[in-house]
Amino acid sequence: MEPGREGGTWLALNVKNARVGVLLNLNGVPKSIEGKGRGFLVRDYLTSTKSTIEFAKNLHKVNQETQSYNPYNLVMVELKNSDVYYLSSELNHQEPTILSQTILGCGNSGMEKPYKKVVSGKNKFEKIVNNASTAQQNDLIEDLLQLLKHEEKYLPDDELQKRSPNAFNELSSIFVQHEKENYGTRTHSIVLVDDLNNLTFVEETLKANELWERKIFNNHLE
Repeated sequence: MEPGREGGTWLALNVKNARVGVLLNLNGVPKSIEGKGRGFLVRDYLTSTKSTIEFAKNLHKVNQETQSYNPYNLVMVELKNSDVYYLSSELNHQEPTILSQTILGCGNSGMEKPYKKVVSGKNKFEKIVNNASTAQQNDLIEDLLQLLKHEEKYLPDDELQKRSPNAFNELSSIFVQHEKENYGTRTHSIVLVDDLNNLTFVEETLKANELWERKIFNNHLE
């Protein structure tokens, strides 16, 4: 963990206010060594007493005026009403928006120009959930993990190559392995909520011995 980055996270949820925050690195935008740790944005959203849209608008104002954070996409989810809000830190990006689509896909580019792997992943995800049953939750979890481990490369991809000209080949699959840079997908996270507000959180992490460790947490949204 880099100094000053302790306590940040890419994904987290708060059972008490039924919120999920997901932070994604935004490729192809210059970064600053002085940029604030972005992982605190997820924590701040989950603990904020402001409404999601108010929190997002305030953060958008900060982005436009100071650019104090390194580039990111932030997805904010209200689990009880299924509302999903999206904010990008790019200077020319519009204000935070509530996303109306039933099936969503977000990656390391702007949502208006998704990578091919995001489009394909979204389509595969839609097929999985359309065939899912709450009575077969374990099967759903396995299908989703299989999707997250998908290694097919989706090339050519002009947007990906423009944003990551030196690593587009390694970044073109849903499951990323960049052996030269010792970089890649390390953790898969799944959040499931049924119609009774029962929550299941699944996290599978690749350990140093190259074996996957799975943890499952069950709770109820308040």
